[in-house]
Amino acid sequence: MKIKLSGSLPSLMITIVTLIFLDIVATSVIPALGLLKFRLGFHVLIILFMGFRLDTPFLAPLILLIQYVHSVFSVEGWAHGTFAGVLVCLIVGYAKDLLSFSSAISTIVVTQIFQTCWFLILTILAFFRTNSWPYVVEKFWLFIPESICLSLMSPLFFAFLNRVWRTSFSASEVEA
Repeated sequence: MKIKLSGSLPSLMITIVTLIFLDIVATSVIPALGLLKFRLGFHVLIILFMGFRLDTPFLAPLILLIQYVHSVFSVEGWAHGTFAGVLVCLIVGYAKDLLSFSSAISTIVVTQIFQTCWFLILTILAFFRTNSWPYVVEKFWLFIPESICLSLMSPLFFAFLNRVWRTSFSASEVEA
């Protein structure tokens, strides 16, 4: 769906408020439950949704804004996340016609694939910075449960964002 930046400011604000709320939950409630290293990256789902559904020349600045807001709650570099998000959205842009969101299962699988691409880009950047294989292996073992959890939530999360951004979804995606 082709969008204009001026017409999407309310949707963007709702998305940012949602991200802030989910980051507060991810940084305070989840560790309080005893899961100290379990960190759900809802910013990744938001950026993937934008890459899948929004057709705008302002996608890169939107990714930067989402990453910058997320960086308030994370020690991860917003620059690396923005770089990874733009690269993944470029890949999504080329593969968009091949992607199917006709069921919850297909949404979960496609989301998992692109989260893995995101992880690989960030891992390569982190390895260049640290030159440490143990760090990469530790990040991989943390990535697996976090990405599976996010992928399982993606059909409902994308349905919510679809209503916020008023994009076109098929009937089976909204029900998923």
